[in-house]
Amino acid sequence: MNLKGTSAVVTGGGNGIGRALCLALAREGVNVVVADIEEQAARAVAQEAADTGVRTVGFAVDVAEEAGMAALADAAWDAFGSVEILVNNAGVMHTPGPVQATTAADLAWVFAVNVGGAVNGIRAFAPRFAASKRDCRIVNTASEHALGTPHVGGGLYTASKHALLGLSDVLRREVPAHVKVCVLCPGIVASTLWRASERRQAGFGGPRAAPEMAGAFMGGIGMPAAEVASRAIDGIREGRFFIVTHPHAVEIARTRWTELEAAFAVQAPRREGDEKFDLEPVMRQIAQSRTGIEGGSR
Repeated sequence: MNLKGTSAVVTGGGNGIGRALCLALAREGVNVVVADIEEQAARAVAQEAADTGVRTVGFAVDVAEEAGMAALADAAWDAFGSVEILVNNAGVMHTPGPVQATTAADLAWVFAVNVGGAVNGIRAFAPRFAASKRDCRIVNTASEHALGTPHVGGGLYTASKHALLGLSDVLRREVPAHVKVCVLCPGIVASTLWRASERRQAGFGGPRAAPEMAGAFMGGIGMPAAEVASRAIDGIREGRFFIVTHPHAVEIARTRWTELEAAFAVQAPRREGDEKFDLEPVMRQIAQSRTGIEGGSR
């Protein structure tokens, strides 16, 4: 995909990885809509991106609201005439603590933003991408936690990133070939994710104090967001499904696979004829049958 001259929408673009992606895309000649729940932050980053010479828009949106994401899509097409890249980057992290200490509001908030926000983006943008026939990208920001890192104290966050990976894996099989789905899976990044609770929407309990220790920790050891964005650009250009940035995470993935492979070897080794239970060919058969029925009814 030739990025220059295309247009992108980045949610959570007011800070952290989102801001870095907006600026990296702008340097590639991509027009950018910077979308964020904080309008002032969105406008500030849009101005930074505009200094590279591309067209930009700052837009306030709560990704958890489907109508807001639909309005974002309308605004992007109105501004640029077309959009080729959607980055579902907005995400939140609950106050660290054991799963049993979390609340129903914590669960609703984390999944409404981290998973529901991506779904709302897909609903608003994917049909237009499919109809455009141009090379397009849907980029979902997950995490190394989606690859197998068990974030002790961040169970709901980890679960939401696993869900986002599963969602993306299905989506890439549903969209037409010219629409590529990418999953960005960074490790610890120097960002303001730890401050997400300060921006918690009223419908999910309202703002909470952010843990200062977490901020100091992430800022001290996290990869600079600009480096993550720089590594992500090639993955977006090439349409790679997995976009990874932190080399150590391969060991996490390998450990998970090794444990899983050992479990199958003992509990469910391959046997002749066991493919009859394979869901993928069954689903293909169902799809083909449905197509035949629909075709015969015309």
